[in-house]
Amino acid sequence: MAMTRVHTTTNSECRQELGKQLEAIGDRICDYQERLMDGTDKLKPAEYDRLLDAYRAELVRYDRLDRELEALETPKKAPENKEKRRKLNRERREKINY
Repeated sequence: MAMTRVHTTTNSECRQELGKQLEAIGDRICDYQERLMDGTDKLKPAEYDRLLDAYRAELVRYDRLDRELEALETPKKAPENKEKRRKLNRERREKINY
């Protein structure tokens, strides 16, 4: 029976890995842009559509990783959460007063 490995990483390691992935995806996006711009008259319509689909997929992948990286960099307790908590505590204190 094979056991799966569980990798525990810190936030900084995860951010570094996401940064590397974003850079690689960014390079691929640039390559696709160049190929799409240069090959409009050289490519067959089916090849152009395939290339365009691959370009869009990379954009979606980049956006998803960018949002994931942004979520790692924002603090867990955002100011709006603190304000929400203060409001709830205030309401609870008012209920206790008879």
